[in-house]
Amino acid sequence: MAGSDGSERNSDPTAATVAYPAAATAGDAEATVAVKRAPAQAPPVLTADSSPSLLSAGSAVPHTGGTTMIGSPKEALERDELLRTRRFCGIALVLVIAGGGSVFALPGDPVATKILLGAAVAAVGAIAFLFARTGDPLRYKLPSTSLGFFIPAVAVTAAIPYFGSFSPACTLLVLGVYFTGLGENGRLAVAVYTVCAAAQGLIGVLVITHVTRDTGLVRPVELSASTQWIVQGLVQIVLCGTFVTARVSRRTALVALGELERAVRQAAHREALLFEAREELERALRAGRGRFTGQVIGGYELGDVIGRGAMGEVYAAMDPKSGASVAIKLLSQASLSNAQHVQRFLRELRTAAGVRSPNVVEVIAIGDHPVPYLVMERLEGHTLSEILRGKRALSPEKVVDLVRQVGVGITAAAATGVIHRDLKPQNVFLSRGTWKILDFGVSRLHDHGDTLTQGQVVGTPSYMAPEQARGAEVDHRTDLYALAAVAYRALTGYPPFAAGDIAETLYRVVHTAPQRPSDLAKLPGDVDAVLAIGLAKAPSARFATAAELGDALAAATKSALPDELRAHGEGLGARGGWARPTVRSLR
Repeated sequence: MAGSDGSERNSDPTAATVAYPAAATAGDAEATVAVKRAPAQAPPVLTADSSPSLLSAGSAVPHTGGTTMIGSPKEALERDELLRTRRFCGIALVLVIAGGGSVFALPGDPVATKILLGAAVAAVGAIAFLFARTGDPLRYKLPSTSLGFFIPAVAVTAAIPYFGSFSPACTLLVLGVYFTGLGENGRLAVAVYTVCAAAQGLIGVLVITHVTRDTGLVRPVELSASTQWIVQGLVQIVLCGTFVTARVSRRTALVALGELERAVRQAAHREALLFEAREELERALRAGRGRFTGQVIGGYELGDVIGRGAMGEVYAAMDPKSGASVAIKLLSQASLSNAQHVQRFLRELRTAAGVRSPNVVEVIAIGDHPVPYLVMERLEGHTLSEILRGKRALSPEKVVDLVRQVGVGITAAAATGVIHRDLKPQNVFLSRGTWKILDFGVSRLHDHGDTLTQGQVVGTPSYMAPEQARGAEVDHRTDLYALAAVAYRALTGYPPFAAGDIAETLYRVVHTAPQRPSDLAKLPGDVDAVLAIGLAKAPSARFATAAELGDALAAATKSALPDELRAHGEGLGARGGWARPTVRSLR
């Protein structure tokens, strides 16, 4: 039997700034965190080593400089392209000015000179336009941004009649083809290559066949016709090779970054499993005889300690009359001297006793003598966290069953005004085929003042809703978000958000998007839509009830999601609900 009780599995959020084990830095990292907030109505702040304004409500991810969150290999390349383009604009401007200014000192053809000067002016305007677009990543992605690349490419071809089709001007074509070929816009890359190669090839052919006179400064007067054809063919081969090399370079960079991301995620997953195993080992080492072993409390004879938390101890116990096994949670001796601990423990007793559901650990009795205690049913089975240690993910059918059963427990709690606030794999227990919710230690009553955790952000970062991470008002939909996050973890093998420390994880919860589930596991696209709704940043965009979430997920696993929900979920995904997709072949 593993985890056979409702014992506290969380660190205690009290006066400490951050109550969180140092080892829990990645993957599930399923310890509870409590972060103090500034007084009055100030946004929540972290007093760890990270930036204190990291969680300011409404702040945006900086576009350039500062901290930038990269959610996928494609986003990394987009970031690289944005910075590269911004710097390239300066180089291109120098080249255009140098080329255009040289006509005043060179004896070029009058008509070709006018064409080159006009093209240079157009190129300067296009470069200025492109530079302005690089200041805003959202505007940079607009289709019209392609003009900032295409116009200078056409302008470069205008230099060929002036300098000559066999002049060094053709090297500028190579530069333009390679730069655009590295970019995300494949159509633009093809268009620029086509224009550059066609313009150079056409002018070269017309000159070689003497259809038009050669107006270039550099003329192949001493080269035979066959030699000119060979040189012209080599130029075209170089342009084609440049284009292919650029596109292949982008593809290989994307694959390499995807492999790196996968390795990082696997390392985070292993670290999470290691943390969970270490936590279970510590629980096992703490088990054994306790100060109340052998005593009778509430009519139950207490056995060995089977779990300890920051505030309480859980004993195996037995009813001497019926022989029934139960688990009894007692306030620990160290917590008796802490008034807030006592109040929180008593609050948990009242809360747990008031929630009645087959999917919530059953409370048999509560009492306060000789110390506050809670008598619970003795569960046999495993937590979801323990199950996922043995297998990375569950089948969609099992996850649907989990969501529906846990949803019943959440709904029962909500009916009594209780918000759990710390739903996570460690607080979801499978006992004889029934999923049960454990630990209401950081729960709160909706529409009631919570003076015990006032001024703190409590919960587990990887499964915490954005409004909870900001320290804002929470309601039933906060628990629904956590349930969707648990489903994400069980379906993909990864938590929706994981980072190197608490501050970064909370920042990502508030400001960034998780990876699309179907990029991490073989799942129907409808599952993406359902989880996009379940993990929506705005509570109003989420499902209204747990039943709706369960029914939608069941339909999604069969690719039968109603059109209205599919459109809603896909719309949320398109508006930033998911990080940009990774390379599909990396699954």
